[in-house]
Amino acid sequence: MPESVEVEIQRERAGKNQSLFREVNERIDELAGSSSLARFICECANERCDEAVSLTIAEYEKIRSDSNRFFVVRGHDIREVEAIIDEADGYAVVAKLGTGGAVAERFDPRKRGNT
Repeated sequence: MPESVEVEIQRERAGKNQSLFREVNERIDELAGSSSLARFICECANERCDEAVSLTIAEYEKIRSDSNRFFVVRGHDIREVEAIIDEADGYAVVAKLGTGGAVAERFDPRKRGNT
């Protein structure tokens, strides 16, 4: 299998894994209610990761305003599948590359039923 095909498969898989973590974080966001700070689950591609990221609700909403953005603990990014677009205290905001971006858009819980 050509390397570019393998990379695209990895990007798609990472997009799906990270979208699952985003689903969990959407529930955390709902439960946070009027709190100004919440602990969210790292949205990295490692399906076994259980590290937490503390974000204000405003920070979370800013990241979630784009379907192709995820937050990960620093060092949890995978350069072949995503690009770091912003960094803050203890975490990085990443955007999926290639097919991963389309997967992120397709699995965005805030976009379901809106198309």
